[in-house]
Amino acid sequence: MLGRPAGILRGPVSQANVEIVRRGFAALAELGVEGVIPYFTEDVVIYSIPEWPDDPEYHGHDGVRRLFRQWVENFDEFRLELRELHDGGDTVVGLLELSGQTKRAGLPVRMEIGAVYSGITDGRVAALRLFSSWSGALEAASLRE
Repeated sequence: MLGRPAGILRGPVSQANVEIVRRGFAALAELGVEGVIPYFTEDVVIYSIPEWPDDPEYHGHDGVRRLFRQWVENFDEFRLELRELHDGGDTVVGLLELSGQTKRAGLPVRMEIGAVYSGITDGRVAALRLFSSWSGALEAASLRE
């Protein structure tokens, strides 16, 4: 069940980094994966959730494309929606919702995905670590007490 994460959120506000991530999501929603590519550095590293059956890490723009392609290949009606953004000082935590239907079994899927964006410079993200829960991402970014 999806819900608001428990605990007290804390951290300094860095609107510039939060806005970069917000604009990246808007570009993803409007243009697909190619729209979000400019928001990542050429050498970005994405660390997938441990439960993800495919690659544990994705490198560079081709890695971003491969991860999204794998998600779309595994789910019908795939959706990745931004629910909340939290500033962690030098990181931004995104609370996301992944939904769709598994292609093979046709089972509905709806899960929380936590994302910690880091190394943000010149309007681009250098690293993204994904978690299978919102609380995991908040804890990793030290935003929960």
